[in-house]
Amino acid sequence: MPLPTTNLDDRRFDDLVAQARQLIPQYCPEWTDHNTSDPGIALLEIFAWMTDLMLFRVNQVPEKMFVKFLDMIGMQLDPPRAAVAPVTFYLAAAPSEPLTIAAATEVATVRTEVTEAIVFSTEEDLTIYPPRLKAAFTGNALGDNTFVVHDLDRLGVLGHKVAVFSAEPVPGDAFYLCLDDNHGAHVLSLLLVCEVAGGAGVDPKEPPFVWEVWQGSLNRWATCTVEYDGTLAFNISGEVILRLPSMVEEEFFGARGHWLRCRITSEQNYAGYKVSPDIEALRVESRGGTVAARHGVVVRNELLGRSDGNPGQRFTLLNSPVLFLDAQEDRIVSERSGTAPQAWRAVPDFADSGANDFHFQLDHQTGQVTFGPALLQPDGTVYRFGAVPEKGATLRVQRYLYGGGVIGNVPARALSVLKASIPYVARVVNHAPAVGGRNAQTLDDAVMRVPQVLRTRTRAVTADDYEYLAAQVEGVARARCITPNVSSVAGQVAFPGQIRALDVQPGQVSMVVLPRIEVPVGRISPDQLVLSAELRASVQTTLDERRMVGTTLEVRSPQFAWVSVSALIRVPAGSSRELKAEVQRSALASLYRTLNPHTGGATGEGWPFGRPLYLSELYSLLRSVPGTDFVEDVQVFLSDPGQADSRTSVGPQLLLPPQGLIVSDVHTVRVE
Repeated sequence: MPLPTTNLDDRRFDDLVAQARQLIPQYCPEWTDHNTSDPGIALLEIFAWMTDLMLFRVNQVPEKMFVKFLDMIGMQLDPPRAAVAPVTFYLAAAPSEPLTIAAATEVATVRTEVTEAIVFSTEEDLTIYPPRLKAAFTGNALGDNTFVVHDLDRLGVLGHKVAVFSAEPVPGDAFYLCLDDNHGAHVLSLLLVCEVAGGAGVDPKEPPFVWEVWQGSLNRWATCTVEYDGTLAFNISGEVILRLPSMVEEEFFGARGHWLRCRITSEQNYAGYKVSPDIEALRVESRGGTVAARHGVVVRNELLGRSDGNPGQRFTLLNSPVLFLDAQEDRIVSERSGTAPQAWRAVPDFADSGANDFHFQLDHQTGQVTFGPALLQPDGTVYRFGAVPEKGATLRVQRYLYGGGVIGNVPARALSVLKASIPYVARVVNHAPAVGGRNAQTLDDAVMRVPQVLRTRTRAVTADDYEYLAAQVEGVARARCITPNVSSVAGQVAFPGQIRALDVQPGQVSMVVLPRIEVPVGRISPDQLVLSAELRASVQTTLDERRMVGTTLEVRSPQFAWVSVSALIRVPAGSSRELKAEVQRSALASLYRTLNPHTGGATGEGWPFGRPLYLSELYSLLRSVPGTDFVEDVQVFLSDPGQADSRTSVGPQLLLPPQGLIVSDVHTVRVE
């Protein structure tokens, strides 16, 4: 049952009037007319009405008391979160030596008359390496292990040319380039001299191939972004500019290095190559690189103030709100002549701080820095919660980052201004929108979350505790805790394809984490769903500090079931071509939106972990598309994005283990 509400004063208007009437003979015996028509009684009722209003306000707990109550249970309002965007730096010329763009490089939006510039800072050093081509091969990704080795020393020699694909190109033919260094997140330029007649008949607007790099995890090739193709799909000599995702070193064809390939696909409807295009010369250059940038400004060596030697001192940073403090780098240093500098680190509270602990507490929202207090004990001694900076010591903050908020969720191509000139860098741009920005937590939201905090007590005991704590880590969209009893039940079910249930032993907890992404309108790229090492480590660290002793913890990515739907929709006879196209677009949009780990499911909050997919609900989903007469021939296939043309037909239902999630691959809808 809910806690009863305590009234500080339960008197109301009638009670106040009656009490005042009883006091009239005592204080004013000459007043004998107590009727409502008497002016004195009218004044008395007015004051009783005003007092009633005042008592009503007294019985409402003010916000300041809420803040104090939250402070007593050790809860603070969450600071704003900063948006993150991939920022690409383009060089004025190809470098001959490795070029490093230092961390904390600032880029910003364009400042206008009505809006200030929104500043982002890069999170790590970006080193751009000049490429060194080790080897080149031609082979088929779907066939046997036969391949052709190309002589790089003869490229450029008059009369010598290299066939990019096989003599009669087929899907799976690929042109492999082995690079010496890791060019992940680089912008590469391929300068090609092509024989003009080689690629005749291919539509440059719909090239029949994709550029890919080897990423290693799950034996996966990741697709590159083609910024510009001056060769018109190997039809003429020109330049191809690629933005590469991350790469992993591997050995293929007896050569070890970092791999880039151009592979003929069979997904597009195109007129393929009749003969292989030929290249007479090839040169690879670096034109830039991509690094993550966070909405915030880095401040270094800010003077905080001078200590007066008293406990509980408070200082305020010049900038707020503060996003976060790094435990190793973002510290306060106290300096005093004749003594060695002392480094102070931030703690959430002083409960475990002793007299010799160099701790301080930071209010992220206001930027206020507080040093440990001292309390007088019953026996007359003074207990210090943390050390006190020496009197006269100068306090400096080594580094901190401020900013954040929803204002940082800028669209793609909004970050285009370099705050400082960088040698060899010509321009900068973000090709993807910034995501993850959030304003500071409100008091009402904090009050609503108090029961969750008190229930978990920052300890992970039950599965709900693990899921709640994991979801609080920045970058986590959803989490599912797999326990031994759940895995044992799932282990008795036969799942299709390569889907398997987790084998979780007693005393072991398996935490399945879905990363937060900017959800596209159509198909989600497998790269976006990769659980990064940083996010995995962050969740692991958070839960390790709170799990029970003797419990082992494993953080892993969900097991994604990549689903392709093929359907035939019938529309009424005589329907226009525009109506058919609109029905097809709406049907594809419904499939991609529903079969989605972030926006799918019945509630639109993401496909639930472990929920099966039934063929009947796809019929219902497609039948609800406006303009549809009826739906027939719906088929569901399991596919593997890492393996070309690998599809397994699924029956009337697709069962999933508890860690399984549905993800849309490539859907096909025909409208007739």
